[in-house]
Order: sequence, then C-alpha cells, then structure tokens
Amino acid sequence: MKICALLPISMPKTVFGGYYELLMQSYELAKDENTEIEIRDVPKGLKDPALMSFEGFRGPNEVEIVKAMLKAEKDGFDGISGACYFDCGVRMGNNLLSIPVMGAAEATMHMAALIGRKFAVVTTEPVWVSFMTEHLINLGFAPFAVSHKPVRAMTLPLESMIGDLMGGNYDQIIDHFMETCRECLADGAEVIIAGCGLISPIFPVKGIFELEGAPILDPMAMTLKMTETLTNLKMRGMQIKSAKGMSLKAPPELMTKGLQELELA
Repeated sequence: MKICALLPISMPKTVFGGYYELLMQSYELAKDENTEIEIRDVPKGLKDPALMSFEGFRGPNEVEIVKAMLKAEKDGFDGISGACYFDCGVRMGNNLLSIPVMGAAEATMHMAALIGRKFAVVTTEPVWVSFMTEHLINLGFAPFAVSHKPVRAMTLPLESMIGDLMGGNYDQIIDHFMETCRECLADGAEVIIAGCGLISPIFPVKGIFELEGAPILDPMAMTLKMTETLTNLKMRGMQIKSAKGMSLKAPPELMTKGLQELELA
C-alpha cells in the first residue's frame, strides 16, 4: 500500500530536510514491510509553525490541507496519515475522500486508551493546551485522560525547540519533555502521548519508548499504524466510513459540483 504522510503547513524538504529524515526514521521503525510512505507538505499553506497557534489562521489553512488531501487521492495514494496533532482538515477530508484519512490526535488517544487506564498529553507550546484539551473532550476521551491538566506544555520556547530540532540537537528537548512527563505520572498518567509531531519522532528514533513503566507514544507512528489497518480493511472490501448522520456523504453529482464551486478540485 502507498500512504501519504501529510504535514500541516508549507514545509519544503529543501528547508526542513532534517525533520523529514527524522520523521521517516520513525515511520520505518513502525511501518509494515510492504508499506510505501511519501511525506508531503501543504505547498500553499502557512509557512511559520508559530501561526498554528491561532485559530484564525488554522481555519483558512485547513482548506489548503484538504486540497493537498484531494491531490494525494488523485495521485493514487491508498491512505492519508495526518502528521500533526491538531488533526486539521481530517474531518473534512474523511467526508470528501474515499480513502482513509487519519488524524494523529484521535488515532493516538484511541491507542492510549487501549494501553492504559489514564493518559496525558505533553505538547510543546502553552497556547496549544486549551485547543488540544477541547479536542480531547470533543472526541470523547476525557474519561481516559488524567483529570488534572490532561494536556500540558513543556517549558522550552518554540524558537529554541525548532532550532535544536533542525540542528539535530535533541538532548534539551528530551530533558524538558521528560520533566513534564514526570509531572503527568505524579498525577496518575499511565501512558504519555508526545503531543507534537515536530518532536514526537525523536523518542522512538532514540529508543525511548517508556518512562518509569509508562509507554511514550509517538502520534506519527500510531497514526501510520491506524491508517495501515483501515487501508487493509478497505482493500478487503470492508466499509470503513459511515455515510450516515454527521458523516452524510454528498452524491457524485453534488460532490463534483461542490468541489468545483469551492475550487477544491
């Protein structure tokens, strides 16, 4: 099968090559033998990761994400694995595409709920905490998360973190992450989710899979595995998406009309 790992913004490989290499290393550790993966960005999306902190920018950027999803399906990919913990564009993409479109946060929280009774999410930016907490609640995972601060942020500034990431200097990132993880464990977490796709591949690549017995989950790898599973089921003829209720799918003639009127295709 051929899976598109879709980044959430404009991150050309010529600039972010170090991150592409790190992410692919994580995928290689997790993927099935016959799975082909191509990492793509959103060419006309936001360029500065800091802009993802603001809902007013994330909303319009989702349109560009959906365009990239539609192009991936047209280009012959069997599934799309979202490479961002915000799950931007995933709901719309799932409704418009016939192939699986999996969001990193949703897939990983499902996995965390299977592995332990209570999980916590450690992200990189304090301003992301409120949105990620709301997303957790809206998806119905509150009973599976620690009650006190289920999402919390590291203390390392984003600019410093990105600088270390691009330079391949991971020690400071790991130290700050582990410090926050220990706070989560003290509050009852049994599973830790690395809630930022920029840093989460560091941990499996560096062989860090747990802390004091609590699994540390890389959403990039977890989402890939869920995408592979749904794609396999679809290839075997199983209906993997509901077309009822909130998932109501437009009939072919309206689908074509809607995509054309919104200039999505």
